[in-house]
Amino acid sequence: MHTDLSPVIAATAQWLVRAYPASGGALADALCEVQARQAVTVAARLRYPTPMDVALLGVAGPGGSARLDWITGADGATPTDPDADAWRTWVDEVVASWAACLLTDPALAGPAVAALA
Repeated sequence: MHTDLSPVIAATAQWLVRAYPASGGALADALCEVQARQAVTVAARLRYPTPMDVALLGVAGPGGSARLDWITGADGATPTDPDADAWRTWVDEVVASWAACLLTDPALAGPAVAALA
């Protein structure tokens, strides 16, 4: 059982970066990854605020990326190596949605970060 949110944060941030890649070179890619990770971290901490919530997430699992892949149209590709996409099982749809909102609305991001302080 996981006692922290790191698997969900890593997988969901990776999903966001792959679903909405940066354009403009290596610096833009790095900035995209950092911003996605920050937004996902805030969203995950808001979604799972207590150690009990995190423990229940570890037991039940976050749900995976199947529905998000379907919504974004990325569900048609069949993975050649299922082990290579095992990280997708740790993607949390709600956390990804909240993180996307935080990334697109600075007026929402400020109070969200302040709520965690």
